Amino acid sequence: MKARAANLLSLTALTSIVLFLAVPSWARSMRCGHELVRVGDPTIQLLQRCGEPDLKELLNTDGLIVEKWTYNCGSLRFMRIITLRGGVIRKIEVADYGTGPPRCQ
Repeated sequence: MKARAANLLSLTALTSIVLFLAVPSWARSMRCGHELVRVGDPTIQLLQRCGEPDLKELLNTDGLIVEKWTYNCGSLRFMRIITLRGGVIRKIEVADYGTGPPRCQ
């Protein structure tokens, strides 16, 4: 009985580690139609592949200008928030469900 509980605990821990490590690679890209943008891509590539965002925010963080662009992917998809600094994609976050028709393919 103790061996079975230990095996189950080990399996649960291993599964958690694998899922934890898998999320960053998934969250580091966004699909726009047949195109893909990734962390590290230039802003111009994001514009060419995904178009203008639904919302642009400018933040002044410790003297650095950071842009946050929000793409509303539609009511059946999650919105994406792209953080840009120095003309490069720095972070891609998944937000709540969007509204309206599908936009981010």
